[in-house]
Amino acid sequence: MTPVRLGPVGTFVPPTALTVAEATAAAGLPDAKARFYRDYLGFRDIPRSTGHSLADMLTAAGREALRDTDPRAVRHVLYAHTHEEADPAGPRLLDGVRTALGLDHAPAFSVGQMNCAAGLFALFLAGQVIETDHGASTLVLTGDRVARPEQATIPGVAVVADATAACLVGPGVPGDRLLGSAFRTYGRFYRGFGGADPDREREYTRLYAPALAAVIGEALEEAGTGLDGIRWIVPHNVNRLSWKGVAKELGLPYSQVFLDNLPRLGHANCADPYLNLASLRASGGLAPGDRYVLAAVGLGATFGAAVLERDGARDGGPIGGPVGGPGSERGSDGEL
Repeated sequence: MTPVRLGPVGTFVPPTALTVAEATAAAGLPDAKARFYRDYLGFRDIPRSTGHSLADMLTAAGREALRDTDPRAVRHVLYAHTHEEADPAGPRLLDGVRTALGLDHAPAFSVGQMNCAAGLFALFLAGQVIETDHGASTLVLTGDRVARPEQATIPGVAVVADATAACLVGPGVPGDRLLGSAFRTYGRFYRGFGGADPDREREYTRLYAPALAAVIGEALEEAGTGLDGIRWIVPHNVNRLSWKGVAKELGLPYSQVFLDNLPRLGHANCADPYLNLASLRASGGLAPGDRYVLAAVGLGATFGAAVLERDGARDGGPIGGPVGGPGSERGSDGEL
C-alpha cells in the first residue's frame, strides 16, 4: 500500500471571541447554562468571526498548510464540514477557495454526513485517493462558521466556535505516517440531541465512552500497537467531562488527553483534532517517533480514530500560547 502522511497543518482562528456567557445568551440560553458550560464542561472563550467569511477562513488555513508547497503538486481538494449549509455561497464556496489558493486544476469535493467526525474521515478518504490516483497529494480543509443561533451549542455538551484547519496529505509530503484508522456509526442515534427522544439520548450517553474507547482500540489494532505505545490522545474539544470518562474507560491517564485548547478555542466542530495537533507540534509536545491518536465523534453517531507516528522533522512556528496565534504550527490569527 502507498504510505499516507499527514503533512503541514495550517489553522485560522478569528481574533475576536465571546465569553461563554455571551455565546450562550446569544443562543437564548439562561445564565445557569453558561455556568454549566464554563464550570463543569471547561469552556471559557469562544472565537467568533466578525469580519471573515467561511471562504476567507478556509483560504487562510489552506494558505498556511501550502506555504512550502507548489500548488501544482496538489491533485485534489477535500472539504470536511459539519453544518449542512456551510456557507451562503453554497456550491461556489470551494470554487472561490481553490482559485484563491491557486488550485483551480484540482477537483474539489466535500464530506459532512459524519458531522464532527468528518474531519478524520476526510483523512481516511485522502488515503483512498492516494491509492487510486498514483500517490497524488490532497489538501484537506476542515471547519465551519456559526451561522444561526441553534448552531452555537450542542445542548448540554459543547459551545461551538468559528475556526478552520487545513492539512496536506500525501505519500511524499514531510509529515506523520498514518498507521491505522477506524470508524463506527450507530445509526439508531441519528436524531442527535435536542429532546426529541430522551430515552435514546440517555442510551447514547451511556454508550459514548465505551464506544469511543472501542473505536480507538480498533484503530490501535490496525496500527499494530497498544495504548502503552501512545504519547497523546489528540481529541475533539467536546468537553472535559466526556474525556475524563473516555480516559477512565481506556485505562489511560487523563493527562495524556490534550485538552489545553478547549478553554480558549471551544468546540470547532470537525477542525478540532487538527487545531490541537498544530498546537502539539509547535509546542514540542510530540517528539520524533511518538505515536498519537486523533479522535472525534459526530452526532448521528459516528465514532472515529486515527493512529499516526510523528515524523523526525522539526516544526517551524512560535512556541507556546493558543492555536491561531503563538502556539499554532503555522496559524493565522485573523490575518488573511
